[in-house]
Amino acid sequence: MNTSADPSKGRLLRRMNQIISDPEHPLMAAAVGVMKNGEIIFSDMVGKKQLDGDSATANTKFRIASISKLLTAVGVWQLIEQRAIDPDADASQYLGFELRNPHHSDIPITVRMLMSHTSSIREGGSIPGTYNIPYGHHIREFFTEGQPYHNPNCWAQAQHAPGNYFAYCNMNYCLLGSVIENVSGIRFDKYMTDHIFSPLGLTCSYNVADMPAHVRAQVGTLYRKINEAGDYDPMNGTWVPQCDDLRNGLPYPDYSDYPIGTNGSLFGPMGSLRASVNDLCRIMLMLCSGGSYNGVQILKSETIERMFTPVWTFDPALQNGDTYDGMMKCYGMGPHIFTNTAMDDRIVEGQVLPFSGHTADAYLGGMCFDRRKGNGLIYIIAGTGSDKFEYTGKYSAFYGWEEALLTAGAEFAQFDY
Repeated sequence: MNTSADPSKGRLLRRMNQIISDPEHPLMAAAVGVMKNGEIIFSDMVGKKQLDGDSATANTKFRIASISKLLTAVGVWQLIEQRAIDPDADASQYLGFELRNPHHSDIPITVRMLMSHTSSIREGGSIPGTYNIPYGHHIREFFTEGQPYHNPNCWAQAQHAPGNYFAYCNMNYCLLGSVIENVSGIRFDKYMTDHIFSPLGLTCSYNVADMPAHVRAQVGTLYRKINEAGDYDPMNGTWVPQCDDLRNGLPYPDYSDYPIGTNGSLFGPMGSLRASVNDLCRIMLMLCSGGSYNGVQILKSETIERMFTPVWTFDPALQNGDTYDGMMKCYGMGPHIFTNTAMDDRIVEGQVLPFSGHTADAYLGGMCFDRRKGNGLIYIIAGTGSDKFEYTGKYSAFYGWEEALLTAGAEFAQFDY
């Protein structure tokens, strides 16, 4: 990007470089995208794609973690538009097995509940991370006693019936990946490529192994700076690959004999999309333009309205959900809707931005925007050098890097609210 013609872009790039070069909280790389009045006015990345390798650019793809859920929701909504899925029908009919909370066996769990994290499904507990069901196993094992990947904590207890309590849960979107497969007859990653990414002219993908070689070459590695004990050590640690270390070939199977519909979690509908800041800018434009981009209609405008309509909103009197330390206080059928509450989900200090979208916590990032005015911010954080839990934000539940990048992008944009 030529910054000489626009000094404000140069200032933003310098600020981004300052953020990643903080000796106490270094980053391997970071990206920012800014949309104003329906136009992308900035999209760039600073830092390294790989340690001792090329610099990252606005086209470098990283695993964007839970921002992926928003795109998975777009895939589900396409099938709702086609009347292949009824959002208020029992999701069991789209999964091929009965999905019931045994404490509430009379209440069907619907697609709407899965999309809005009100399904009463839980994860973690004594077996954290078991929502990643391995190749060769069925996703129903998560719910089935005696099976290798059963999680005994997979259901909320009696006080939290399906449909009336929010608890953010990756397994909801793993199941939605299987729903897409069973309804469409197409493997999840291929469905998303063929029906969303390719029509938009994008090469992002949920499956690195299925990328053409020239696209795979755009994938960056995610790192953490840790010491020999495995603890974060920003001053003396070493940058150690955590995800997509492709130097010695592909560490992923080709899934050529995968039985479609059995285990959508394999392809990471909850968090495994590899995308660049430029890719996300184009997706954001589509969502802010009635579901259309460059003449290609991905969703109808009325579908976008339904998608972004709140399903759940936190009520302090009812305590009707787990707010994720204040970060999540309103959720639609796919989008996280920000309430801009100070010390919780406030995007920028001192300004109320009526944005929706999605953030990512496993590998930090976010895409948040105002569909009405066409304003938005994107950030991708690729490789953290200090413990995020020790780098809390000053005005919100975001981490320090997130606040810094969001603030830098908003100052550049000078949004009029």
